[in-house]
Amino acid sequence: MITVYTIAYNEEVMIQFTIDHYRTRFPNCRIIVYDNMSTDNTVKIALVNGCEVISYDTNNQIQDSRYIHIKDNCWKNALTDWVLVCDLDELLDINTAKLKKEEQAGTSIIRSEGYCMINMADNLDIASMKYGVRESAYDKVHLFNKHLISAINYTIGGHGCNPKGTITYSKWAYRLYHYIFINEGLTVKKFKTYASRLSPENLKHGWGMHYLFPPQQIHDAYVENRYLATKVR
Repeated sequence: MITVYTIAYNEEVMIQFTIDHYRTRFPNCRIIVYDNMSTDNTVKIALVNGCEVISYDTNNQIQDSRYIHIKDNCWKNALTDWVLVCDLDELLDINTAKLKKEEQAGTSIIRSEGYCMINMADNLDIASMKYGVRESAYDKVHLFNKHLISAINYTIGGHGCNPKGTITYSKWAYRLYHYIFINEGLTVKKFKTYASRLSPENLKHGWGMHYLFPPQQIHDAYVENRYLATKVR
């Protein structure tokens, strides 16, 4: 019923969980991974799970303008009515039955309610992560009907959009889980790597500057989010 488009770079820790999440909710979904030349097992895991992989090269740089161009256009030739466009660490909690009801109600865009998920333990057990902090910045538009929406026009970072077409938002906002705080050491390492990959364009415009956070600031974010978190899954 849907095609899932997701963007990835070195997501071997997360990708299996993401694939299982969407395949459980949409057993026949087609998953297409836009891979930014990962150097780990991301591509291998995607292919073993029957996903399609489209590689794109940015000369080992984070280029948010290229990232948004992909999100704005990857879905336009989809064979399904519904398309879901997301980062690999963003999981929308909706299933086939609920989406059919939305379609029958005339919905063209699914609203989301974002949560920043936090691992309450110092491990890599993503499945055990049940706690999160409500974060309106992650109320992103991921799922929409391509036959009713002609353009999505994401803003930088994908947090906002300016859709064109027959726009009818769902009355219900479905939970969107953002898995940014899986493990403190992993997050510090990821931010350090991403900071070194920020393109001149990103630096000029101030895009992705959170990757420049020092380890202490990341540690403080873990402490604060664990304090504020409530059980959401």
